[in-house]
Amino acid sequence: MLTAKGLSFSYNKKPLLKNLSFSAAPGECVVLAGPNGSGKSTALSLLAGVLKPDEGTVMADGRTGYVPQGTALFEDMSAQDNLSFFANLAGVKLPEQLPFGVDRYRKKKVSSLSGGTKKRVSIACALLGSPENLLFDEPCSGLDVEYRDELQELILSLKAEGRCIVYVGHEVSEFAAFYDRLVFLGNETPQIFEKATLSGTSGDLIQETVKLDNAYRALCAACPKP
Repeated sequence: MLTAKGLSFSYNKKPLLKNLSFSAAPGECVVLAGPNGSGKSTALSLLAGVLKPDEGTVMADGRTGYVPQGTALFEDMSAQDNLSFFANLAGVKLPEQLPFGVDRYRKKKVSSLSGGTKKRVSIACALLGSPENLLFDEPCSGLDVEYRDELQELILSLKAEGRCIVYVGHEVSEFAAFYDRLVFLGNETPQIFEKATLSGTSGDLIQETVKLDNAYRALCAACPKP
């Protein structure tokens, strides 16, 4: 279980996040969504322990893997050396077969890799040691459809394994297939919606995605302008 309770955070006396509370149970994916500047990445940084909240607490059962918005990799090191570094940092053993299809890039310097492949290595780092909780901050930003399909399959498999997942995304098509709950930021009070409320459970993914996209656009349009 991964739980945020009453999280608030300010930067230079400007409130970025106020009274955020939600939980992700094993096998669930909670999506944090909202317009730019609504505090999504800040919330994920608080969950990861990168930032300390002004108020509130984060409770996590087990280890947490974090995929930041940037890659946070050492550009002059190989993919394997990056994974070795993060494995040592987490106190876990580097597996013989690297996660998320990174084996074919293991000897290549990160600086020579494409943006999508760097993101793949970053995700592989977060998967080391099979953490119980996983945080994804806009992992699909600017990347191609093939990568998105692979990531979707990965998240569905992680859910089936009982991991707790919190995912930050902008485009409904990214997360429509795997989310269980959406936490909408952008208003004074965060709003929490179950999947059935926003997209239904018709079994038709295209129909559900269209319904979710319409609901999400309406929520964003109703937000106060910055």
